[in-house]
Amino acid sequence: MKKSALQKHEIYNKLSELDEEELGSIAEYIDSLRQKKHVEEKKIIKLEGILKEYHIDLADLKKLKKETWKHVDKESVGG
Repeated sequence: MKKSALQKHEIYNKLSELDEEELGSIAEYIDSLRQKKHVEEKKIIKLEGILKEYHIDLADLKKLKKETWKHVDKESVGG
């Protein structure tokens, strides 16, 4: 048996010992996990096509990155 199938079986055995109120709490918890997963999936933003009309020079991006993080390097060296 796959590990996930064994885990589901173990969870089912544990759930069978709970009363109605406890099962309701578990159901709410599962719903909150699903909602959280759904929200996190929606946060993904794809830029494909959005920036196609712009010319982006990678050298400029590297320079910007270096300038932006310069303070971090100074703080880590300086303590």
